[in-house]
Amino acid sequence: MRQFKQLFQYLTSNSIDRGRMRIRRAGVTGLTTLVVKGISIIAGLVTIPLTAKYLETEIFGLWLILSNLLNWISIADLGLANSLTNALAVADGKEDKKMAQEAVTNTFYLMLGIALLLLFVFLLTSPLIAWEQIFNVSSPMAKKDIGASISVCFILFVIRLPLSIPGRIYGAYQEGYYYQIWSVLGSVLSVIGLIGAIHIHANLPLLIASCFGTLLIGDIFSTIHLFGFRRKWLIPKLKYFNFRKSRWLLNTGLQFWIAQISAILIFQTDLLIVAHLFGTSAVASYGVTLKLFSIVIYISSSFIISLWPAYSEASTRGDFSWIIKTFKMSILFSFIWSVCISSLLVIFSPQILSLLVNKEAIPHNSLVLAMLFTTVLNCISQCVAMLVNGLGELKLQTIVAPVSAMSNIVLSIILGNLIGVSGVAWSTGICILLFSLGAVGGDITNKLRLRIKSGEY
Repeated sequence: MRQFKQLFQYLTSNSIDRGRMRIRRAGVTGLTTLVVKGISIIAGLVTIPLTAKYLETEIFGLWLILSNLLNWISIADLGLANSLTNALAVADGKEDKKMAQEAVTNTFYLMLGIALLLLFVFLLTSPLIAWEQIFNVSSPMAKKDIGASISVCFILFVIRLPLSIPGRIYGAYQEGYYYQIWSVLGSVLSVIGLIGAIHIHANLPLLIASCFGTLLIGDIFSTIHLFGFRRKWLIPKLKYFNFRKSRWLLNTGLQFWIAQISAILIFQTDLLIVAHLFGTSAVASYGVTLKLFSIVIYISSSFIISLWPAYSEASTRGDFSWIIKTFKMSILFSFIWSVCISSLLVIFSPQILSLLVNKEAIPHNSLVLAMLFTTVLNCISQCVAMLVNGLGELKLQTIVAPVSAMSNIVLSIILGNLIGVSGVAWSTGICILLFSLGAVGGDITNKLRLRIKSGEY
């Protein structure tokens, strides 16, 4: 009891150095995120049997593909959200409020402009696109609903662009726990909306609107809390807008954007490739397995992602010894966690998935093993990515990421044709190993090692 009392006093003490403060904030954010993501994961798992039993197999596969569309939001913001994270962390390190106000204002108006432009282009071109051919659907019901379903997803996608800013602001100040609390509200309402839609026998477009449209409520309340109560002084105002700051945000964001597009192509195109190679019905098996192993990554990332602004703020203050120590610990934590939990999922995944989906969607052992390999490497690569992003060492990542993404697509098609669905997952892990860890990870660790030898640290 005495040790727990001392730990509590340590975590809640105001008289601790900045290094411990960063760890404390990262820990609080991580724990809060873990709880929230746990609720979100449970909500997501609840939606699987509900939709799997409600929808026919092909439409269920289409549902899984479109559900991932909102995860692609980072591809549309030109890297501005990530650029904002670094700008605010640097401003916090310098204790410069004006710099922070300019960063938020310029990011908001730039994102608003991007959202309106995307909406205009989509409304203009969508009627000309044969969506049923792109997604390889054959059932009459799927062909009937696919156009409206994509429209609903895209509208929600565009609305979430400017609403993603508060989450980045909270994260930059290592207060992500506030944003996560509001996310719980959205997740709970999402499940309620889905159940309600199924109860009234809604079609796929209305099902998507009921499930994912309610997520916006959490974003809206998060925005009100941030600008109305927590940090009123950061509310976007035209007087803080200037083109020089916008140009800097866009230039920095472009490097993040290239990496984001590459990450989307690596991690979010698997379902599309599976649908193209094996048909939409095969997406069900791959999709539920991916969701199951994503739990490992979600929990690990709950703690790792909060280190990004901490690295940036520590770098601004010259606290590089803390950066090195924390980076090593993050690698060790991610490796042990991912290996242990992924191994358990390999053993028990058939029993777990049999409770959630029909027999047709239960994966083969080869796919489960491929997911283990990819998940472990993905968890470790997140540690590297947070260090690279936090220190702003983006040049090599900007070059390597597109090469990795294109290699993954080509290799997925080759291995998919050679060994089946599991080949798509194996190719993702191989590309992470070669490019994210081998090239980018090797580069950033070498830079840290050289600076240690030179005495900079």
